[in-house]
Amino acid sequence: MSSSFRYNLLRSVKPYTPFTSQLTKSMLRVLIQVSVHFIETEKSSSEVLSLALNKITNAGHQIPPNFCELFTMVFLMLQIFLKYPKGVVKHHELRNCLMDDLNFTDEYADDICKVLLNHRDILSKNFFETKIDRVKMTKFQWRINISLSLNTVQIDKPTIVLHFKLQNREFRTLELPLSMFQQVRYNIALLLNELNSLQRRTALK
Repeated sequence: MSSSFRYNLLRSVKPYTPFTSQLTKSMLRVLIQVSVHFIETEKSSSEVLSLALNKITNAGHQIPPNFCELFTMVFLMLQIFLKYPKGVVKHHELRNCLMDDLNFTDEYADDICKVLLNHRDILSKNFFETKIDRVKMTKFQWRINISLSLNTVQIDKPTIVLHFKLQNREFRTLELPLSMFQQVRYNIALLLNELNSLQRRTALK
């Protein structure tokens, strides 16, 4: 297995593993289905999330408290895997990484591996085609929401609101708890640091 694959998988997915206790087998399969649907279509993430919520409620399941985190976790696993050339990540290596490093059960690891390895070719093709065609952002604004308690002089936990304007003139709004915003900020800083490291390499000059 490429050591960079394991590194990227752990760095991106590990923060979400505390929420895996909220997973069930049927819910994992729904999350895999909608993640694949997101890769295969040009639908926005909000549309895909709505589809996942409808599938879960129609099947008679309760929505877990950290549903968005679970969806992000599953989608990131698929996304990271598809970025690597075919054959770089072997079946048993992927399975061991999911179980040993990310603490997935044997059954859950099998479901993820079957999708990634059995449908690799079509998923890779759709992934690279649709990610290029997705609508780009043209404007970005943000604000901090702070609410005060009426009974006591106490500030409730603030949230960060992100407001996007897209090329097709649509708008998207995303509200994040402070902890998740800090995680996004950390990942962006990490990405910029890696880009700077690449630019300093002689081979790329």
